[in-house]
Amino acid sequence: MAEQNRKWWILSVAAAGVLLSTIDASIVNIALPTISEHFNSSVRNTAWVTISYLLVITVTLLLFGRLSDIYGQKLIFTGGLLIFTASSGLCALSGSITMLIIFRSIQGIGAAMIVSNTTAIVTNAFPPAQRGTGLGVIGAVVSVGLMSGPPLGGMIIHYFGWQYIFMVNLPVGLGAILLTLKILPEFKGDRGAALFHPADLILWIAGITILIIGFRVSGNISTMVIDLIMFPVVSALILTIFFMRQGNAVSPLLRPSILGNRVFLFASLAGLFSYMTMISLTFMLPFLLEYSFGKSPLESGRILMMIPATTVVASPLSGYLSDRFGQRPIASLGTFLSTLSILFMFFITPASPIIQLVAGLVVFGIGLGMFGSPNNSAMMGSVDIKDRGSAGGILATVRNLGMVSGMGIISVIYNSGLAGGGESTSMAYFAAFRHALPVVTSFSLVALIFSGLRKSVS
Repeated sequence: MAEQNRKWWILSVAAAGVLLSTIDASIVNIALPTISEHFNSSVRNTAWVTISYLLVITVTLLLFGRLSDIYGQKLIFTGGLLIFTASSGLCALSGSITMLIIFRSIQGIGAAMIVSNTTAIVTNAFPPAQRGTGLGVIGAVVSVGLMSGPPLGGMIIHYFGWQYIFMVNLPVGLGAILLTLKILPEFKGDRGAALFHPADLILWIAGITILIIGFRVSGNISTMVIDLIMFPVVSALILTIFFMRQGNAVSPLLRPSILGNRVFLFASLAGLFSYMTMISLTFMLPFLLEYSFGKSPLESGRILMMIPATTVVASPLSGYLSDRFGQRPIASLGTFLSTLSILFMFFITPASPIIQLVAGLVVFGIGLGMFGSPNNSAMMGSVDIKDRGSAGGILATVRNLGMVSGMGIISVIYNSGLAGGGESTSMAYFAAFRHALPVVTSFSLVALIFSGLRKSVS
C-alpha cells in the first residue's frame, strides 16, 4: 500500500466504525413501537432500549479514551468492533425486553470503545495541514449515519422484522474487524504508565449517571423541575471531588494538563452548547411541523432531513477551509450562521409558507457543518499525541452530554409553554415553540462566544 494512500485507508476504517455506532443510535428509535408490541412492554420500559445504550456510551467514553492512551488505540478500537458486532447478534436473539436492554448496554460498551478512538486515530493518521479535512469526513459520516438510520430502519422492519436492524451489523462489523486488523497501524500507548485509581472511575460514572438520570426519569413538569435541580447538584458535588482527585493523582483518568488547556476547554464548551442547540431544535420541530403546519410524519421527516443533508456537504468543506484559514474563523462563522437561522425562526408563523422554515433549516445545517469539524480539529490538535485517546473520549462525552442535557432543559421549557399555549392544538404547539426559542438562541450564542474565545491551532 502506497504511503500517501495509507491515511485514506485508515480514515475509511475509522469511518466504518463510527458509521456502525451512529446508525445504531438512530435506527433503533423507529423500531421502539414494534419492539414494545413484540414483548408486550410499556413505553417507559421500552425506552430503556435506547437510554441504556446512550447512558453506557456516555459514562465509559472517558475510560476507554484513557485506556487507549495506555494500551494503544488499535487494541481498544478492534475490541470495540468485536464487542459491538457480537452483542448485535445477541440483541437480535433476545427473548425478553430485559435481555434486549442488557445486550444493548453491552453494545454501548463496544460503541464507546469505537467512538472514543475514532478522532484520535484520524488525528494521528493525517498531518496537521490536513487534519481538518480528515475530521471533516468523519463529521460527514456521523451525519450520514444519523440521517440514514430512521429510513433504513423503517425499510428493514417493514420487509424483514425488527431483529434484522441488529442482524445487519454482523456482516458489516466482521468486515470492519478484518480491515482494522489489516490496515490500522498501532499507535503504541504508554504501557509503562500506571492505571488510574478505581475510585476515580467510580466517581466519574456515578456523577455522569446521576446527571443523565435526572434528565430521564421525570414524568411531569413539577417533578421534572425538582429532578433538574436535585440530580445536577448531586452530580456536581461528585464530579467536583473527581476533578480535585485528578489534580493529585499519580495516573489520572483525566490529565490536569488537558483541563488546563484553554484551547481544549473553550472548544469543549463551544461543542457542548452547540449540541444542546442542535438537540433542542430537532426535538421541537417535529411537533411544530405536525401540529402547527399539519404535516404528516413522512413529510416532517423529509423536511427535517435538510439539516443532516446540508451538514454532510458543509462538514468536509469546512474541515478543508480550516486547514487553510484556521479553525476559529470557520467554526465561529458556522455558529454565527446557526444563531442567525434560529433568530430567523422568530418571524415564522403557522401561516408562513413551509419553504421559509426549510430555508432556515438549510442555513442551520450549514452552520452546524461549518462548526463541528474545525472545532474538533482545534481540540485534538491542542493536545499532546500521548493524550489524544483521552481527548477523543472527552470530545465524544461532550457530544453526548450536550444532547442529554439540552433535551432535559428544553423539554421543561417546551412543556411549560405548551401548558399555557392557548385553546387550539395548532396554536398551543406554536406558542410552545416560540416560548422555547429564546433558550435555544441563548445556547447558540454561548457556543458562539466560546468559539470566538478559542484560538486556532497550527
